[in-house]
Amino acid sequence: MSTSLESLNSKIFSEQLHTQFRLLREGAEPLSLELIEVKESDPSPKIELFSLHFLGPAAPRMAQHIHTLEHDKLGRFGIFLTAIAGDEQGITYESVFHRFRKTAP
Repeated sequence: MSTSLESLNSKIFSEQLHTQFRLLREGAEPLSLELIEVKESDPSPKIELFSLHFLGPAAPRMAQHIHTLEHDKLGRFGIFLTAIAGDEQGITYESVFHRFRKTAP
């Protein structure tokens, strides 16, 4: 099942803290990423700003671009990930959402 990122917000991701996401890779086994943090900011009533931090294995380090993630409850979606930290414990990836809030119809 493919999920639109437009339908996912910080509250929905917060409900999935410390659960596993599978980063799908062509020709290789998926990598397991744990959602370790959802950071929310409230710059204005019209703008939604939050970031997600995922912890993955120490290797391989995934390139910065749109990756396909799969989650048991949220389904499959493309998301832009950037490695922001790393040590022998693993690599932390970040995805930032900065978009207009949806208005009720």
